[in-house]
Amino acid sequence: MPASARAPEDLYGLPLEEFTPARDALAKELKAAGRKDEAAEVKSLRKPSLAAWALNRAAREHPDAIERLRAAGADLRAAQDEALSGDAGRLRDAGRALSDEIDRVAGLAADALRDAGRPASASQQEKIAATLRTAAIEDTAGDVLARGVLVDELEATGFSLVSGSGALDGPTRPSARPTGAPSADGDGATKLPGAERAPKKPKASKEALEAVEAARRELRRCDAEADAAATRARRRAERAEVAAKRAAEAQREAEAARAEAEEAAGEAEAARRAAAAAADRLAAAEVALPA
Repeated sequence: MPASARAPEDLYGLPLEEFTPARDALAKELKAAGRKDEAAEVKSLRKPSLAAWALNRAAREHPDAIERLRAAGADLRAAQDEALSGDAGRLRDAGRALSDEIDRVAGLAADALRDAGRPASASQQEKIAATLRTAAIEDTAGDVLARGVLVDELEATGFSLVSGSGALDGPTRPSARPTGAPSADGDGATKLPGAERAPKKPKASKEALEAVEAARRELRRCDAEADAAATRARRRAERAEVAAKRAAEAQREAEAARAEAEEAAGEAEAARRAAAAAADRLAAAEVALPA
């Protein structure tokens, strides 16, 4: 058994091809120690999907990126609440910020797949992005991603993953517990990561759906206004550039005209001095004539 797989959660940090033999070895060790129930649960653990495995690696190797992703998700939730209250000023920027963080972590997961010799397909990229969006928005799903123990991709209507507390749709976050330790339900029975699928989330209420749709309409309106404003700004900038070029050309022409005028004035002054000298010579010549 690999030395790194000493607890159930450790299995999800191993290379994908090592998961099954490491799981079986850990189950065998637990059984030999007389911990048959735990051994049975470990034996039932499911191997993570390729996309989930890549995200686990990204989360374990880049926890700071996951923190930024979750912070962006929290900020988007706050912006959505503000939009529902009539202030949608931050909604567009918050949505874009979250998209940037999703792209960043998705890139890390794609790197993990590429390093493993399994470049991400278009379908896997979509699953990774959807999982990251869910993990950013939902606290419990975010906790699972941060622990690096996903079993399957996350979806908005239900999850199949390593859960510290069972279902993901509970109203509160699970209490903290040591990494790798099984959680316990009300009767003390242990729950190991990936041993069962979480139930689907209940359907949203009509009021919640209407609120979400209103927020989406507001976001689309803000997007349209921002695009229109950007177009106006671009056109004004183009006109200003043309005007600036014309002004620069007019300035050059004015400077050239001033130089020509100064040159002409110099020539005129020289001509006046020459004319005055000629007049003096003429007067002198006339005086010298005989009476």
